Amino acid sequence: MAVLSSSSRGSSEQQEVVLITGCTKGGLGHALALAFAKSGCIVVATARSLASMEDIDKAHPNIQTLLQLDVASAESRDAAVAAALQRHGRIDILVNNAGMHCIAPIAELPLSLLQNAFTTNVFAPICLIQAVLPQMIARRAGKIVNIGSVAGYSSGPWAGGYSASKAALHALSDSLRVELTPFGVDVVVVAPGAIKSNIEVNAAQVYNGLPKWKFYQPWEQFIKKRMSYSQQAGSTSSEEFAEKTVKEVLRKNPPHYLAVGYLSTKLTLLYYLPVFLRDFVYRRMFGLKEVPSSKSD
Repeated sequence: MAVLSSSSRGSSEQQEVVLITGCTKGGLGHALALAFAKSGCIVVATARSLASMEDIDKAHPNIQTLLQLDVASAESRDAAVAAALQRHGRIDILVNNAGMHCIAPIAELPLSLLQNAFTTNVFAPICLIQAVLPQMIARRAGKIVNIGSVAGYSSGPWAGGYSASKAALHALSDSLRVELTPFGVDVVVVAPGAIKSNIEVNAAQVYNGLPKWKFYQPWEQFIKKRMSYSQQAGSTSSEEFAEKTVKEVLRKNPPHYLAVGYLSTKLTLLYYLPVFLRDFVYRRMFGLKEVPSSKSD
């Protein structure tokens, strides 16, 4: 059951109501909530733990409602959407931001990790979309914003599970965008590049719980490097990412796809390279030119 915390202010008919998943402090959702609020929207911020949002509603008066929402739980999803609709009467924009990394060599990827990644990155967004669409379709207005990834365009070593989940979200968004045209509902895919956030910390917590690799232990330094790839020097701040994203999403006719952040253009262009060139680049980046001299245990 979602836990509702809200201010005493009612929503204005002129202000768009935005529901955002994954608003934990330090993440992209937290920055997006603040950016939407500063742009004049009424924000419903959600996260698995209310405490993880650390009084985000006090950061701006337009962040009016906090909801506990575990996107992997059907009961939690239904309760959160119902609470938001009861409080504000409508949801104009749904931002599917909550996500999960999945870093592991495919040959040894635990299926439970892959299933969890698809539950969080694919199935949960679709379930939330289905929950908010009836009132959008009835009003012939609304926007669905799915936070994908440039990794969804080009899947490199060690991140095949994550890339596959984001590619699936992109594909589903493509179908949904056309299907919703008659109802006046827009669908926007945001593909972040390298953005500073807490994703490395979260990914490391999951990775540390995995068993030791049988075949790929000699490459562990490269696997861990992939885990922190988006946090390198020069990465775009989450605040800059959020400001650019919100500006585009709030346009009357928002873009269908939006690549934002450091390396986003270069990584997207990798998709269009001949396969042998793309493989060559990835082998060099992640130590796969040859088997390391040290033996795995």
